[in-house]
This record gives sequence, C-alpha cells and structure tokens, in this order.
Amino acid sequence: MASTWYSLVSQKLYLAQVLIREFDQPASTASTGLPAAVIGEARSQAVAEVLLRARDVLLTMIARLHQKKTETPHSLAELKALFEYDVAEVETLDSLAQQRDSWWNHLVQLDKALGQPPAQKKTVSADNIIAVAAEEGPDRSLQALEQTRAAMAIFARELEERHGEW
Repeated sequence: MASTWYSLVSQKLYLAQVLIREFDQPASTASTGLPAAVIGEARSQAVAEVLLRARDVLLTMIARLHQKKTETPHSLAELKALFEYDVAEVETLDSLAQQRDSWWNHLVQLDKALGQPPAQKKTVSADNIIAVAAEEGPDRSLQALEQTRAAMAIFARELEERHGEW
C-alpha cells in the first residue's frame, strides 16, 4: 500500500507533467488577451513551483519513513539535522547536491531564481564598450523541467518501493 506522502509527491509530479504537456499547446492570446511570452512564462513558473512543492513533500516523506512523525523539513540541511545516524536517502540527496547537473541542483537553482528579482541587464558604458552577457539562471525549458520531474518520480518510486517492503 502506497503511503499518503508518496501519493502526495506523485500527485504533485503528475500535475507538473500535465503543465509540461501544456507547453506543447500554443499559447492563445485570443482567450486571455496576453502575449504568448507572458503565458509561456506563467506556465514555466507554475511547473517550477509545483516541482518545488513536490521537493518539500519528498523531504517530509523521507522524514516520515524514518519515524519523524511531526517534522516537515524544507531543505536538505534541515532533513540532515533530524538524524543522528546515516540515512541512505539523505546520503543520496547529498550526493545529488554535489553534482552540478543533477535534478536536485536544478531544483535549487529554480528556487533561487524564482525567489529573487532578475539581474539587471548590462549597458554600454561611457567608454563605448559593448556589454555582452549570457542569460544566466536555471534552464526552464520543456526538456529540462521534464527531466527533473522524471528523475524525481523515479527517486520517489524507488524510495516508496524500498520502504514499502517493510
């Protein structure tokens, strides 16, 4: 029987998948009166927010699987602080946090980007130097969001299967 926390994680990941599929649908300005770029940005941020909520629920799920019945960690550091002993899931997440291209780091980058105002664009200085800047921030493309969602789903499923055997 699936835990209620696993069900909630799965629900969030499914909703993110539904939103990602919406990227394939053209943004209609006729129905909303908004430019397609605004609709696309809203969709992208909505997917990121649902994935971030799924991450929080996943952390709580791990705490509950290890008998921390009232704890609701919101970060890996908070989850680590709950245990005096080694926990395989925490070690896995810690390892993912060290990998630059992991789904965990992608979520960290999304969280940081969505919680801060955009960086100011560089301008041409008085010395007539051309300002060149690559757009910074996490990849919020359809492919990147889907890869993160799929990796989270695999992690959550494996976690539930491992603990569901007990």
